[in-house]
Amino acid sequence: MKRWMAVLGVLALPVWAFGPLEALAYQSPELGPAQAALEGARQRAGAANLGLSSNLSVGRSDDTNNYSLGVNWQWNFTGRIDAALAVGRAERQVRQVRRDGQKNALLAHANLWQAQSRVASSAKRLEVARVRLSVTQQRVALGAVSAVLQEEVALAVRQAELTQRQAQSSLIGTRAEAARYGLSGDALPQTVRFALPEVGAERSPAYQEALAAQQLAQARLDEAVRTLLPEVSVGAGYIGSDAQIQTGASWTGRGPGASVSLGSIPSEVSALPVNPVTGLRPGQNEWKLSVGARVVFPLEAIAGLRQLEAERDLATVRLQRTLEELALRIASARAEAALALEGVSIAQARLELAKRQETLMQARVQAGSASSIEFLEAQAGLFEAETGVAQAWQGYIVASAAYLDLTDGEWSVQ
Repeated sequence: MKRWMAVLGVLALPVWAFGPLEALAYQSPELGPAQAALEGARQRAGAANLGLSSNLSVGRSDDTNNYSLGVNWQWNFTGRIDAALAVGRAERQVRQVRRDGQKNALLAHANLWQAQSRVASSAKRLEVARVRLSVTQQRVALGAVSAVLQEEVALAVRQAELTQRQAQSSLIGTRAEAARYGLSGDALPQTVRFALPEVGAERSPAYQEALAAQQLAQARLDEAVRTLLPEVSVGAGYIGSDAQIQTGASWTGRGPGASVSLGSIPSEVSALPVNPVTGLRPGQNEWKLSVGARVVFPLEAIAGLRQLEAERDLATVRLQRTLEELALRIASARAEAALALEGVSIAQARLELAKRQETLMQARVQAGSASSIEFLEAQAGLFEAETGVAQAWQGYIVASAAYLDLTDGEWSVQ
């Protein structure tokens, strides 16, 4: 009774195993920092779009407090473009980190599957070698073959033992590697088909980077042209005996801007017959208006513009060249993924054939028309065919990852 209870207890234990879907659920620990960087880039872009900033200063002199509070607005054309491009770059980085983590987890599944199959096939090959050695020893004793053949077969046994130990050592390493991705237990002999939609080269990270370079080059050229235009500023201010308000608007090469500030004047200064800061007597106040314009035309401006134009033109040429190259690379990568998928299908067909051959050989052994060595070799061939499926599955993962990297796609299953 106790024996049956022990057997039932063992059968009730969960069998830990994982397949491709569990591997796809993996999330890299680098994903959190990448998402935080993306959030920071979005906040920076939001601040750049608003263009608002503030300043506050507080001082104390001779037991008297004074302060100055201001709000500024600056519409920075180049800064806004740069911030927006940084958001796109951070978004692509998040997808890249997620994609790489899932790819590594999928490869861990494929590698462990191969290691398991090689351990099984090497064990069968060792059995075959040992049976052959036993048969050879009997034939040597009968004088049917020479002792040299026995030594050769014995050496084959040693080689098979070494191959098995190597396979077992590899299994330990690949199992530990899978555990790094939270994948425990055996790798299930499963494959899936990935959704690899056909997309244009414009989605490629390489194209997006080239486009960003071209946009920044154009923005810098535009900014350099604007710096040659007159810089205009209009301001107004109220100056009292103990406080002052200043506001104004301006136009520079970076873009339009505006500011307003409120400050206090220390009371000990305000109490003087004539305020050295404002020039006013106690109790007096005054409004002031100001209009200014400035033209900056440095001697190197023309040469600088020509250089920026050349950089813009070069970035445009590189953008077009990148688009053409990526169209070919994406088409090639898609074809490679399709070929790898066909390789998986062929390997699976070979596995099914090996299963039928093993069943047929078992029936022949039972009928007495085949030897035990032939059956062991059929079993070894079955495990080797399964190893072939795992290898083809690994190649399909690598080819699919290359296509997704080029198109900035996400892992998904059809």
